[in-house]
Amino acid sequence: MENIALLKQLTDKTAGILYFSESEYPLTIEQWGVLPPAEVPGKIAALHHVSPDALKSVEEEAFFSHITTAADPNDAPIVANAQKFKALRQFLRENLTNIQITRVEAGASIPVYITGHQADGTCIALTTTAIES
Repeated sequence: MENIALLKQLTDKTAGILYFSESEYPLTIEQWGVLPPAEVPGKIAALHHVSPDALKSVEEEAFFSHITTAADPNDAPIVANAQKFKALRQFLRENLTNIQITRVEAGASIPVYITGHQADGTCIALTTTAIES
């Protein structure tokens, strides 16, 4: 898929979606250009001026399962948000490779990155924040 079309669809998929922790944060989209998957952790560490030891990799299945199954079935907005995450995951799997979820665990405010690559090597990052005190 062409970069502009992918970003448009990704923007639509992330509209109104929130990552819930002790607070709620939206997802933002960043384009990191051509970046090999092995260099993603180094870029994230550099962005936050932390050692790579502060990064925690999270399995894709565990990350998305927690969001989609932890929803209270009696809380309609939370269920709707979980469904948006489910659709987002499917979209990412269909359009990106090397999907990685990385947390920067250097405090109570934890940056979370969902990264993936297009066929040309361009890295797309979805960023959000988890609050865990």
